[in-house]
Amino acid sequence: MPARLQIKAEDCSPLGRFILQYLEEQGISMNRLADLSGVPQPRLRGACFKGTCPTPETLRKLARVMGKHHLELYTLAYEARIQKLPDESNDNSLDMLMRDLFETAREMRLAAPKIRPSKAKIRKALLELGFCPENDECA
Repeated sequence: MPARLQIKAEDCSPLGRFILQYLEEQGISMNRLADLSGVPQPRLRGACFKGTCPTPETLRKLARVMGKHHLELYTLAYEARIQKLPDESNDNSLDMLMRDLFETAREMRLAAPKIRPSKAKIRKALLELGFCPENDECA
């Protein structure tokens, strides 16, 4: 049984809450996650709090151990720093879209591409998903 955490969810960023949830689900301590990931425990603990900026390397190390893509953790870590879209955009927010993309890829057992797709391929995929040019009315 892991030691009782002294970090409270209300003090955490979305990444911190995700890490706390992972610790609880896996039944491991923060020290154990630090050991597994190669991230020093104080840095891991600090990455959990609101207003912190974990390094991309820290996020990559954590993602590897947690079975996530590092961009998933990046969106959680920097969620508050991404400019919020207007309220009328609701489900079209960048944050939700990124999470849905990664969740769907994970469910389909798809890995992220090693090479960034061309803009033409990205455009084609977006059009197939229902995006439309700004001046057109989307279906």
